[in-house]
Formats: sequence, structure tokens, C-alpha cells
Amino acid sequence: MSADRSSDLAIERAVDILSCLAHPIRLAVVACLHRAGAKTVGALCEALDVEQSAMSHHLRHLRDAHLVVSERQGRAMLYALADTHVGRIVEDTLAHAAEA
Repeated sequence: MSADRSSDLAIERAVDILSCLAHPIRLAVVACLHRAGAKTVGALCEALDVEQSAMSHHLRHLRDAHLVVSERQGRAMLYALADTHVGRIVEDTLAHAAEA
């Protein structure tokens, strides 16, 4: 694979990630998971004051974009960031927005 093609793929992937994060609830979920660590759907709903059905919808988008991972704990699903990169991007973006 050429360097140009590799760069093009990275740009496409970055656009997909940023598009996924371009919703207030999804951005808040990533920030919450970055700051507090893994949480259940119920804990995320409570922390962000979002209905369970809406939260599940947004978590599915984040899972499909490979930004969060889930693990079953008994009857509950525990969600966490797939890695710390996206959490740092969100924190940096929020800090930048607060400066404006």
C-alpha cells in the first residue's frame, strides 16, 4: 500500500470518528467514560440525564465506530472506551471550546 493511500485511509477513518462524535450525547458519553472509567448503561443514563433507549442508540453508534467496547457483567453491560486516544481528543476539544 502506498503512503498516499495509507494517508487517505487514515483521513477517512478520522472523518468517521469525528462524525460519530459530532453529537452532544455521544461526545458527553466519551467524556464521561474518559473521566470516570467504565459504566453501565444505567449509570450513563443517570450521569447524563438521558433515557435508556436513547443511550442505547448512541452507544451502538460508538460501538460501530470502535470507540467503545462492552462487556457483560451479570445482567448488565459495562461500557468503556476502546482506548484512551479518543478520550484525550474529546478532553482537548472541550478545553479548547472553553477557552473561546
